Order: sequence, then structure tokens, then C-alpha cells
Amino acid sequence: MVVDDEPEVRQLLGDFLLSRGYEVVLANDGLAAISQLDVNKPDLVLLDVAMPGMDGVETLRQISAIAPAVRVIMVTANTDISLTSKLLALGAVDYIPKPFDLDYLEQAVTIQLSTSQDR
Repeated sequence: MVVDDEPEVRQLLGDFLLSRGYEVVLANDGLAAISQLDVNKPDLVLLDVAMPGMDGVETLRQISAIAPAVRVIMVTANTDISLTSKLLALGAVDYIPKPFDLDYLEQAVTIQLSTSQDR
């Protein structure tokens, strides 16, 4: 699942992952992501931190509470180390800065999905 309020970013990530053979569900905000958890049962969520309404931090909290087996990679332009530490403490498994290094993104997704299948 890709969760980002920016349509261009959401589509870029979705298209990139589709081109790599992954099934992808898109959500434009945290509430949409939470409502799709039961229906789509994602193995991995790419989650933007800065979104209007329910931000990525609160969305991460709720995903961790509702579906603790779902791995969440945070995506943001914010490079604040204290934010990164907070997100990892809340259950995020990785943190990918914007602008994206698509090679790193692909590697992170591959690692997290192979790890989630080992659970």
C-alpha cells in the first residue's frame, strides 16, 4: 500500500512498484489507509509523514495497533533525526527520504517483504 496525499508521488510510487511485479493499493490519506487495512491486508505500507488530517505519525500508531504484522516504511522530506527515532520507536521498519532513490526504495521493499514472509 502506498499512502501519500500528493497524487504525483502516490502515482510514481504505485507505478514503480507495479513495474516491479508488486500488487499495489493506493490511499490518499491516513483515514483511507486505515479503512483499507482489513479489505486489502497489505504486507507493507509506504507511508508519508506529512499529510493533512491524520498525519503519518498517527496513521503509523493506528496501523501498529490494528495490524502489527504489517511492515511500515515511512517516506518524508523531513530529515529531523528525532522524528526518525520517534517513527522507528512507534514501529516503522525503515525511513526513506524524499526525493527518492528508487534503487534504495526497491531494495528496502524487497528486504521488508522477504522479512515479513519469514514471520
